[in-house]
Amino acid sequence: MIDTPWWDPDKFARRRPYLAGRMTVLEAVRGFFREQGFAEVETPALQVSPGLEPHLRAFATELDEPFRDGPRARVYLQTSPEFAMKKLLSAGEQRIFQLAKCYRNGERSATHHPEFTMLEWYRAGSDYRDLMKDCESLLRDCLTAVPAAL
Repeated sequence: MIDTPWWDPDKFARRRPYLAGRMTVLEAVRGFFREQGFAEVETPALQVSPGLEPHLRAFATELDEPFRDGPRARVYLQTSPEFAMKKLLSAGEQRIFQLAKCYRNGERSATHHPEFTMLEWYRAGSDYRDLMKDCESLLRDCLTAVPAAL
């Protein structure tokens, strides 16, 4: 294999267990929500609005539509799937979850990356106590699953 500045086989080999652990966590998350009767949804990452949170900066791009005359439409990569998922709730969905790719411009540090995966879920007709139970059970399932994978 050709050695390149951006590819280090030894570094990848050392990080391989993290990849396996991440896969295990994602499987545990999906399993938890399936057992609870939630539907997994996938909403569009491109949005017509950057969102209403003043502290979040969305990545913007121009949508090139080859068969449409006129100016290009400005669209944004989602900072959260919240808005699109709430549309599904208003359409009658009761229990939904999503592991969504999200993008936030201007957030970069040792613990923040501009592109990341976010878990978002909604349980219609429930209160904060139900969501706290979800959190406790979900974390328990994930923590139980990960050591077995590593």
